[in-house]
Amino acid sequence: MKTRHLLILALAFLSVAAPTLSAGEEQGVFEVRIKDHREAIGDFSKLILNFDAILVSPKPGIKFWQTGWKSIPPGIPSLDLTKYTGKQSVIVFRGSVAAGSFDGIHLKIKTIEATLKKNSRSTNIKNKIGPIKLSFETSSRADTLIVLDLAVLDMSDHPPAGYELNLKGYELYTNGKLVDKVPPG
Repeated sequence: MKTRHLLILALAFLSVAAPTLSAGEEQGVFEVRIKDHREAIGDFSKLILNFDAILVSPKPGIKFWQTGWKSIPPGIPSLDLTKYTGKQSVIVFRGSVAAGSFDGIHLKIKTIEATLKKNSRSTNIKNKIGPIKLSFETSSRADTLIVLDLAVLDMSDHPPAGYELNLKGYELYTNGKLVDKVPPG
């Protein structure tokens, strides 16, 4: 009788553990990079972005009641955006994630610390980056890369506005191949 209970317990454990073990095989590599679009970044000697999280929105599918943003911790806590202009970019996150379909991404920035070149004073930059609608997939044994192109704009000619951090566009790559780009070009 005791052996039978152990066998039932072992089978119950395997039936619960098996989906978890097989789900581990369905991992894809997900990478998020950032670069700046050269608008007003030249006004700054330093522009530090301190990250809060990278959020992705899974497509609801048949489990629509489980929708909501999933948080991915950034691989670096902060970066100096003045060092990543033009074609240079920096990896904010790279890691294995479960295979799935997503319909949005949001780069959450905690704080922005900016120092102007002309007078070496700190200045405020309004963070205007919000969630963006972007359909993408992560699949097993595939690389998914999103490059977020940020832009610092000088809006001081429209008082009381000042500097603003915006999302200029993005590029989506799957296994090194460009799949989507906004703005197109």
